[in-house]
Amino acid sequence: MFVLAEFADTVRVMPADLRKPRELAIEDEVNIKYGGRVFHNVGLCICMRDLLHVEQGIVQHTEGSAYYKVKFTMVVFRPFPSEVFFGTIIASSRDGIRVSTNFFDDIFVPPSLLPSPRRFDETDNVWVWQTENAELFFDVDEKVRVQVQSIEFKEIRPDAAKRDAGTGAVQRQQVPFKVVGDFSAPGLGPASWWEAIN
Repeated sequence: MFVLAEFADTVRVMPADLRKPRELAIEDEVNIKYGGRVFHNVGLCICMRDLLHVEQGIVQHTEGSAYYKVKFTMVVFRPFPSEVFFGTIIASSRDGIRVSTNFFDDIFVPPSLLPSPRRFDETDNVWVWQTENAELFFDVDEKVRVQVQSIEFKEIRPDAAKRDAGTGAVQRQQVPFKVVGDFSAPGLGPASWWEAIN
């Protein structure tokens, strides 16, 4: 689920942070700049793990900030296909189910990867697995086990958000990193189903 990725960058340390130990000030700036960002074909950066190399800092005489050329490793969220992890259902629609891990909300399970036979209940806005003995619901806020089917990266320009011509509202833009999940195998889906069997 997590991997290490190496980066190189020039990091700016503000004058107020120069009183900190150099490595700590650099780590704080790297985490601010990289934490929570998605890098194409890499994944979602969580936090810095190691500071591998730091060159001598250069102080800008006009502002007092120090600039360091650094190499470092980041802990990156990038699950691999067939990996199973826990999440929580956050939304459900005819298009499928969205799952969150509390730090990543772009896990999507399409209807084709739900257990069969299945149906979408329009009144409750929820997917239902119709077994021989009962109907089992994929309820919002349910803790689930999801298996990774694939991961998808999409290059998105910063100005890609579009406004609706009629209302002027900003439309939800596409996500740069998406995990396609699977609930179709035994043991997947709401954890409560399988705990009841044991």
